[in-house]
Amino acid sequence: MTMQAQTSPHTADADVIYIGDIVTFFLRRWTVFLAAILLAVAAAMLYLFLTTPLYKASATVGPPTSSNNASKSGSLAALPFGLGAALGDGGGSTLHKQFLQTLKSYDIAAKLAADKEIGPRLLEPKDGEAVTAGKISERLEAVMVVNKLRNAPLEDTTFTEITLLHADPAFAQKVLNHIFALSDTIIRKQVRESKTAQREVLLRSLEQTSNSYQRDALVKNLLEVEHELMTSQTDGPFSYRIIESLHTGDRPASPRRLLTLAGAMVVGTLLGFMVVCVMLFNAYRRNRGRIV
Repeated sequence: MTMQAQTSPHTADADVIYIGDIVTFFLRRWTVFLAAILLAVAAAMLYLFLTTPLYKASATVGPPTSSNNASKSGSLAALPFGLGAALGDGGGSTLHKQFLQTLKSYDIAAKLAADKEIGPRLLEPKDGEAVTAGKISERLEAVMVVNKLRNAPLEDTTFTEITLLHADPAFAQKVLNHIFALSDTIIRKQVRESKTAQREVLLRSLEQTSNSYQRDALVKNLLEVEHELMTSQTDGPFSYRIIESLHTGDRPASPRRLLTLAGAMVVGTLLGFMVVCVMLFNAYRRNRGRIV
């Protein structure tokens, strides 16, 4: 009985795991943490070495002009035969929305694919792979970002930052500028076709009505349509306005080296912690409840 009373406290004490023992166990395995961190950093450096850095070309755009929707709505409402709803306001915001929707459209992809200089460099196809509009469209989805920034303080509109990533910053800027020009050309053509049809409708309506008030409203809107047709033939940007001009970054936008290395160190630390935890569990089970 006396021997059991003396040995039972030691037996009970052997089943207790002390925090100090665990900390000591982890500190003695610092080489495992170091090896895991070095392995993760080496893998990250290999990834950075093999990955082609991408540079960002970007520009901030907005609507070409602020549209006075209130005054146009009043004049359109006075038109006979329900023409007000058919003609719309034709404001700059509408044009700009069409411009943003056209940037990644299939029409733009088809024109880029047909360009013998831009298409292959943008897609970078493998040997024997054809440059098609579908593949260019997928490429634009991957490398071009349209990001709405903020509401303009004096206009009911939104500024938009458009960015394009490529290994050659000068080429990225060239492609983005070319896409802007192509989109603007498409919008010009659509507006000219639409406004020409509107002009014909207004002229026919003007011939059919004798009401002086309605004729004044028709003439006013006819002048606006003629003005928009003339505007669509100008040399400058028609469906957008440059808020911040095209520029490229001096440093690669992807991959981010410091962020990648910092993430690798965190991953290495977690990996080392998991390995030491497995070692701790095996030591506890192998030594029957004792950590050595």
